[in-house]
Amino acid sequence: MFCTYCASNLSEHAEVCPNCGVRKFKVHNYCHNCGNELNALQEMCTSCGIILKNSSKGTHPLVPALLTFLIPGVGQIINNQIGKGFLCIFISIIIIIFIPFPLGFIMVGIPILIDAYLIGKKIYEGKAVGKWEFF
Repeated sequence: MFCTYCASNLSEHAEVCPNCGVRKFKVHNYCHNCGNELNALQEMCTSCGIILKNSSKGTHPLVPALLTFLIPGVGQIINNQIGKGFLCIFISIIIIIFIPFPLGFIMVGIPILIDAYLIGKKIYEGKAVGKWEFF
């Protein structure tokens, strides 16, 4: 990850750039994914294709997670991973038929729930996500 103000390398967990002192994503002089220089009007980096923070963010990552809690796989569909969402729904139905509730939910429901949240978080942060990407 790169500082969007000075383009120095940042840790994924850094809140403020140690080089310039600017909080990340406050200014968009450089791409946070590749460090390429940007202009103020760009909504997408032309080098790496990542969507920048100043464009619309979409849904909050808790929305697909909560929907997945109600119906496993719906969060993946909300995250635009249609095939993966229907696969999760199918697997959940099979698990419900053959494995009792608490054990089946722990084995399949929780990983699907975590996946919906983490993929939603990546999308919310403007990171590129593959159609079948997990976690």
